[in-house]
Amino acid sequence: MRPRPRVLLSSAAVTLAIACGGDTTGPGAAVKLAFTVQPVPTTAGSTIIPAVTVAVQDAAGNTITSVATHITLAIAGTADGATLLGTTTLAASNGVASFTNLRINKAGSAYTLSATAPNITAATSSSFAVAVGPARNLAFTVQPVPTTAGATIAPAVTVAVLDAGGNIVTTASNNITLTFGTNAGGGTLAGTTTMAAVNGIATFSNLSIDRGGIGYTLSAASPSLTTVLSNPFAVLAGPASKLVFTVQPALSAAGAPITPAVAVAVQDAAGNTLTSATNDITVAIGSNAGGGTLAGTTTVAAVHGVATFSDLSIDHGGVGYTLTAAAANLSGVTSNAFSVRDRLVFTSITAGYFHSCGIASGGAAFCWGEGANGQLGTGAQISTSTPVPVSGGFSFATLSAGRTHACGVTAGGTAYCWGDNSLGNGSSNLSSSPAAVAGGLSFAAVVAGYAHSCGVTTGGVGYCWGFNGSGELGNGTQGQNPSNAPVAVAGGLSFASISPGRLFSCGRTPAGVAYCWGTNFDGELGDGTTSLRSSPVVVAGLNNFALVSAGGFHSCGLTAAGVAYCWGSNSFGQLGRAGASSSVPVQVAGNLTFASLSAGNRHTCGVTTGGVGYCWGDNSSGNLGTGTTTGSSIPAAVAGGLSFSTISAGRFHSCGVTTSGAGYCWGANPSGQLGDGTTTLSLVPVPVL
Repeated sequence: MRPRPRVLLSSAAVTLAIACGGDTTGPGAAVKLAFTVQPVPTTAGSTIIPAVTVAVQDAAGNTITSVATHITLAIAGTADGATLLGTTTLAASNGVASFTNLRINKAGSAYTLSATAPNITAATSSSFAVAVGPARNLAFTVQPVPTTAGATIAPAVTVAVLDAGGNIVTTASNNITLTFGTNAGGGTLAGTTTMAAVNGIATFSNLSIDRGGIGYTLSAASPSLTTVLSNPFAVLAGPASKLVFTVQPALSAAGAPITPAVAVAVQDAAGNTLTSATNDITVAIGSNAGGGTLAGTTTVAAVHGVATFSDLSIDHGGVGYTLTAAAANLSGVTSNAFSVRDRLVFTSITAGYFHSCGIASGGAAFCWGEGANGQLGTGAQISTSTPVPVSGGFSFATLSAGRTHACGVTAGGTAYCWGDNSLGNGSSNLSSSPAAVAGGLSFAAVVAGYAHSCGVTTGGVGYCWGFNGSGELGNGTQGQNPSNAPVAVAGGLSFASISPGRLFSCGRTPAGVAYCWGTNFDGELGDGTTSLRSSPVVVAGLNNFALVSAGGFHSCGLTAAGVAYCWGSNSFGQLGRAGASSSVPVQVAGNLTFASLSAGNRHTCGVTTGGVGYCWGDNSSGNLGTGTTTGSSIPAAVAGGLSFSTISAGRFHSCGVTTSGAGYCWGANPSGQLGDGTTTLSLVPVPVL
């Protein structure tokens, strides 16, 4: 083989080759990291701009573009609670990692960042500062701690103004206001609740809360800053200090229990009831306005911090009584003034649907029971289980309770009604005080029915007003709009009395002839038919009635000889005899001689000439007063051996007046219509208080 010829290059040729890139050696192996864009000064919580970049380099400082290793940044040295936020680990692209969203949450003057990657020498950045940012948030730096009601919260609550990174803005002087976040005990936050920040911190040194509770929180707010809530904390009741009447004594009748039951609580100085207290508490008469004696259990141990006196009574009437409450080592207390009235003496009581009314000796009117429609006449729409005086100071000769209204006539013949509808005062508006019946008529009596009322003038002319859907006004029309003022009963009859029932009415002439008008579905008009009548028709068979009473679905009358007859529905035995309903009068069984008679909703009551009370018909609520709930189709004696002058049958209760003027009621009592201070049903007569 022939040897290759040698080529000799001059030094100039070598130089030219290098200049033209003829050297094929590239960067060396990756050995180190380097910050190619250093972090610059920034504010806490803000993104570091421009983005910090780190390159992978060889020993000579050349970037190794082919390396895609992961590079991680961290705060170098002691972080002092600071956190490097954002994406802190990135894969290099073309040998470079660019960190675009880095930020540091805490201010500092000389931060550095370290860059690390596997098997490559780490790098440390230049030093840079992080300044406090603009005010943005609030934070409780000293939280409220459990405390005692009325005591200063200590240590003092403090609230700081922070930037987005949570640094205190020491230049801030914002006004910061504290309020309740959660008012666990219904307390009041006392003290200076608005403070200006000093060096970025507002200190609330005299805060207190007056009511105990677990789970209170405070809310701190300042304009343009984010509101913040404190941690929950408890306010505990303080030591037992005093007594307080939490249920004051109210108006009661002499000898009757004071209702609602008087209650006295053991409280701390701030007015919190100590639910753990079991102190013995004693009540006594303070101001003895009527020279009375306090009866009942007068010393009671507190239960859950409250002593309840359920059977207190005072035996003499008086205006301005007070009670005192005392317990060992506690400050005593005196109640509000209250009145005790002597037991009412009644001349009459009338039972309505859910309320009752009566005339006391002297003509003063009292009502009790349901009062949501103003039917008690007190000037307010309230209910009560004991008699309350009808407002206006009128002296009434007659009084009648209907469904949701009542009516009365003064000794001078002026008629007044109160409650909801059927008032006859020219308006359809409710009136909780007596409103004069329109027309200037002089009445002998007015009776309130279901949704209409009727009266007889001193001249014997009959008038009715209110609802007329079934012709119950007797003016020859039906289904018309209700009449808000009296309209004369058609026929030109002279009446001695008129009794409105549910959807019909009955009246009696001075000669004793009975007439009825209105609905007649059950034969309650007594004319031998079941046809509706919008004008009076004669009750068949009898012409010597001394009294006529219209009920819910039946009617009854009493002859001059005291014989009782009834007609209409007998579905509950309200006609006083076994058998079917009757469209003509049938005699009440038992051959009793009655002095008075009253038809209720589905039962009837009467009083014999000897003063014995009898009732018959529906007894589902004890409305017969016999001690049971068993109905009776024949007269059954009212329990208790009382001597009655009158009995009035209502919807599901009845009321009577004894010959001595005492009032008694029995039957349903959900609204307090029995007047005994309770809402408890009674199967036998209970005294009206």
